[in-house]
Amino acid sequence: MVVENFENFFTWLFPALYVFGLLSLAGIVLGIFFGYLVAAFRHGPFEAFYVVAQVVGGFFPDVFGTSPRRVFAIAKLAVKEALRRKVVLVTFAVFAIALLFGGWFMNAGVDNPDRNYVNFVLWGTQLLILFMGMLISAFSLPDDIKNRTIYTVVTKPVRATEIVFGRILGFVGLGTVLLALMGLLSFLFVWRGLSHNHQLVGNQDLSAFSEIDPNTRQSLGGGRVSENAILEGRTNVASGHFHSVELIEDTRLPGAPEPENKNNIVSSKVLPDGKTVYQRVIVNPASGHTHEVTLDKDASGNVTRIVLGPATGYFRARVPAYANSLVFFDSDGSPNQRGIDVGREWSYRGYVDGGNAIRPNSLAKSELVFDNITPERFDNPELLILEMTLSVFRTYKGDIEKRVIGSLQFESVPDDPNTTPVFRSDVSLFETEEYNVQTIPVPRKLTGKLINPDGSIQREGDFDLFKDYAGDDLHRLKIIVRCEDRNQYLGLARGDVYFRATDDLYWWNFIKGYLGIWAQLLVVVSLGVALSTFLSAPVAVIGTIVLILVGFTTTFIRQLAQPDVSGGGPIESFWRLITQKNMEVDLEPGLQRTLMEQADTLLVNLLNSLTYIAPDFRRMNFSSFLTYGYSVDSSRLGVALLISIGFCLGLTILGYFCLKTREIAK
Repeated sequence: MVVENFENFFTWLFPALYVFGLLSLAGIVLGIFFGYLVAAFRHGPFEAFYVVAQVVGGFFPDVFGTSPRRVFAIAKLAVKEALRRKVVLVTFAVFAIALLFGGWFMNAGVDNPDRNYVNFVLWGTQLLILFMGMLISAFSLPDDIKNRTIYTVVTKPVRATEIVFGRILGFVGLGTVLLALMGLLSFLFVWRGLSHNHQLVGNQDLSAFSEIDPNTRQSLGGGRVSENAILEGRTNVASGHFHSVELIEDTRLPGAPEPENKNNIVSSKVLPDGKTVYQRVIVNPASGHTHEVTLDKDASGNVTRIVLGPATGYFRARVPAYANSLVFFDSDGSPNQRGIDVGREWSYRGYVDGGNAIRPNSLAKSELVFDNITPERFDNPELLILEMTLSVFRTYKGDIEKRVIGSLQFESVPDDPNTTPVFRSDVSLFETEEYNVQTIPVPRKLTGKLINPDGSIQREGDFDLFKDYAGDDLHRLKIIVRCEDRNQYLGLARGDVYFRATDDLYWWNFIKGYLGIWAQLLVVVSLGVALSTFLSAPVAVIGTIVLILVGFTTTFIRQLAQPDVSGGGPIESFWRLITQKNMEVDLEPGLQRTLMEQADTLLVNLLNSLTYIAPDFRRMNFSSFLTYGYSVDSSRLGVALLISIGFCLGLTILGYFCLKTREIAK
């Protein structure tokens, strides 16, 4: 999953409040200006002052005089009106039909079918709920005005704030009930569609396993068996796939933790050197999941039956502990924030080279620094899980049976490297698994060295990950990633390497994903109601659709607004174009260059500010988190809810003034 935003809620809040204040001030000034122009056109330039002052002056009495009882009455009326239009019932019927027949098109035999299921229900729910909210909100007020049913409301002591906010509250409340029902049915649909069981082909004991060819080491599925596998079997086909089942020899060093699952251990023995060898039965992953193994044994300890449990690995909400910083180093050891450029247009990942014939001992590497690495954050502090999603760029094909080799090294982060010794672990090699989430177990005890500032070794041995490597006040830990294959490159971003903390509850994460859809619903309903106070229903629908599309592309628009490294901003680029100046050559210093740069800065800031007029729906969309099995953290959820509430507040005020002006015009 691509993760580019790591900001904390409070680091986002204060700049966001500043931008919100500036936009509010600009909106007030522009609103008064355009309000005066409209009033001057209708009533004359002098009378317009009194009309605008009367409308603006009546805002605060209307706000503080708003009655919750009348607001709920308007909301109740809006709900009845929406139900009478049958839009809600049609939306639910379409959703129910999609779930009823959607399972026919869900192929459980593909890789990661859980992504297909979750993406299907999230995309369908989001599309239907936003479309419904847009229709019931945009058509409600214009139809009431057209049919003159609004007169039964405005002739009573009802304020414009109560009409606007009551309709928003009613439509959002109705959408909330429908969204909750759709979320429950979606959860059951995903759970039921992915649940399945397997059993061994043949006898349900160790006699179902066969010897592995020592020359090919080929599995029954056509791939390679595990390095420590000694026997292999297979399961029956269920949900379009099967699993290979292996009897492996799991050798563990003295003092290493025992296997977490003790139900799949056939036997164990301690070697003379202190190592412990466990013979265990495991199910290899297929289609993004595996199955737990339980062994039934007789009184003598012989395995009588091998039982495979339900699917595990589908319903997860991983909590990643991301690095606080990522720094790349070139082949000569110089820091480089972006890494080596391999020519790919997507600049999300930086690359580390593995050296070449001219420079065999490349100093290229990437360093990730993690904070707050404490035992309390992890389920099993004796064996941490490091997950990586690395990219590979090959300059030659190499051995097709061999993956590109990378290495990991753990290091402490001293406050003063000139006086404090550094804990540095031995280099650990791994084979990259491109396009997949790679899991690497990290034991708590890591063999390494304590190195003095002058480079001498103080002592060697096994050091504790938490007390030694991450033993400073901030509990910081550095991970160094290198590419060990010559003429090959490893690509990574800050979001590609993380420790897996204690998983979140899947059902709660599912709810948080639907809370993101609820935040989008709140904005869409507010948009529809606010625009319908001064536009016709079809135009309000088109305006809402345009703002939704802009809201999903605000990040891209902001990137376009930023000037490139070469060529400058829009005015400087235009000047270079008409004068045929090279984009890579700096302009001559002087007044002309200074004026163009200042004007470009002003234009870029103006364009960037205009993008905040449309709600950023990407921040309220958590579908990728649920699809790829990651937890939606509280900071992202808080940002999404606050953005939706802020836009709801601003659009309510806009709708109030538009409706109030419309009434005065009559």
